[in-house]
Amino acid sequence: MVAASKKKVTILHIIDSGEIAGGERYILDLMKNSSNEFKHIVVLPYSGPFEQMLKAHDYRYMVFSLAHKSSLRSILLLAHFIKKTQIDIIHTHGFRANFYGRIVAILARIKHVSTIHVSLFDYIDTPLLVRNIYILLERILSFKTSKFICISKAMREDIIRIGIRPDKTCLIPNGVDLGRFYPRPALKGKKRELGLKSEGPVIGTIGRMVTEKGHVYLVEALNYLRAEWKDLRCLFIGGGPLLPELKKISISLGISDMCIFAGIREDVEFIYPVLDLFVLPSLREPFGLVLLEAMASGVPVIATASGGPLDFIKSDVNGILVPAKDAKAMASKISCLLSNRDKAKALAFEGRKTVERHFSAFSTVSKISEIYHSLT
Repeated sequence: MVAASKKKVTILHIIDSGEIAGGERYILDLMKNSSNEFKHIVVLPYSGPFEQMLKAHDYRYMVFSLAHKSSLRSILLLAHFIKKTQIDIIHTHGFRANFYGRIVAILARIKHVSTIHVSLFDYIDTPLLVRNIYILLERILSFKTSKFICISKAMREDIIRIGIRPDKTCLIPNGVDLGRFYPRPALKGKKRELGLKSEGPVIGTIGRMVTEKGHVYLVEALNYLRAEWKDLRCLFIGGGPLLPELKKISISLGISDMCIFAGIREDVEFIYPVLDLFVLPSLREPFGLVLLEAMASGVPVIATASGGPLDFIKSDVNGILVPAKDAKAMASKISCLLSNRDKAKALAFEGRKTVERHFSAFSTVSKISEIYHSLT
């Protein structure tokens, strides 16, 4: 007699955004590296770049309008979909996703897990009163969440500060797909494709262009570097509401020729090899997955000493840390590494080792799978 095959555990991921950022890439890595005992489905709030990525990989997804923080129609539609699809666990990514996910988990009587990608305390463009309401809702509805997966110590400290019991939290850092990100030569013609016409050094950053990512300080750092590094070019990869403002600032400072705004890219693994240096100027970075990707790709990195990067960057050993909001200090360290290639090479070597030893995507997914197992 042939034994019946074990039923797959179906995970429904609900995410706040349809763009391509850390949370979206986290889900993609989870789906790619997950064992076949799990079936993953993604709920998106709107069509966008993330939908195109899911479609390209033939991953299952649904688009539900989550335009508002609370929509009864969306909640009822989600609850119906969950019942029809026989979802076992809801895994949410973001505050709005947490709200919807918990309500439908209560209605469907199933387990809920939340990954904390961003702290509510870092919603700096949100009015204080509104932010406090979000925090209150998070605290009230947290009873339904079985486990809070925190991507960094900073995120875990903030979720406990909100009032979540420490025993409901766990620290599982993001990981990198080492089969995708590794040291390799730049593709022929890649620089030209990205609009890099000079033969000078190239630095770059990747991230959504919002206030908390601190792009304005990198633009200001370029202004300090102008006199010494006339041929320096900086790639800004990503989109977002602050893109027009950043372009205006670069023009007003007379450094627009140094800034290459290349938009959203899905080929970032081929962009890192073009760079002599990667810079993440965030005001407070929840984790810094792009830093790990750059390090895995053999590129030296500079980051601000706030939030997630403190968990894995030891300054002057496997990268450089600078104070947040300090464009002059950032410019000084950029110049130092561009001038000292031996030091840059040594940092890059140690950076790659750090990722190999501690931050593989496979390890991250294995730990998340253990959470799923504990709930079924």
